[in-house]
Amino acid sequence: MLEMARLVGTPPKEIILQTRAGNCVANNQACDPDARNLYIYNLLRGNHLAWVNRKLACGVYNCFGLVWASRRTAIYEERSVSQIIMEDGYRELRIEEQPQPGDVVVYLHLSGEIRNTLHAAVILKLEQRGPGKVPLLLSKWNDSCGEDIHEIRDVPQSFGNYVIEFWTDRQ
Repeated sequence: MLEMARLVGTPPKEIILQTRAGNCVANNQACDPDARNLYIYNLLRGNHLAWVNRKLACGVYNCFGLVWASRRTAIYEERSVSQIIMEDGYRELRIEEQPQPGDVVVYLHLSGEIRNTLHAAVILKLEQRGPGKVPLLLSKWNDSCGEDIHEIRDVPQSFGNYVIEFWTDRQ
């Protein structure tokens, strides 16, 4: 029996994850990164020397799990991200509002008129740069990377064309 489990692999583990409204959110805990994933993550970090590593590469959670599931699991479905934003009482910041630490940045991939949720990060602080402030974010690029602190526009090239939205649960 154990031999069969070894050959088939470990089945994904889902935990109980709910929105503030009490509705379940689909999720799976990711496996620890293998040598290939560690190599890819190190290559990525090599292209972003300004990133500050907060936590070494690990499994279990992805960017959405970092932001909305306290590093306990990975959330993969776009509809689950939308569900959390709606049911947890988030609102998009108005253009005149200044983002604050703890607010969420959502990166959306642009493909023509279609927008797909690509990534989410948490604002750690706003750093004064000349006349304005630049958000510094905490990200986990996928379910096998570590956590990195970075400037809002210092993202992997694989993001391609994207737009940024700011969300808050502040009233």
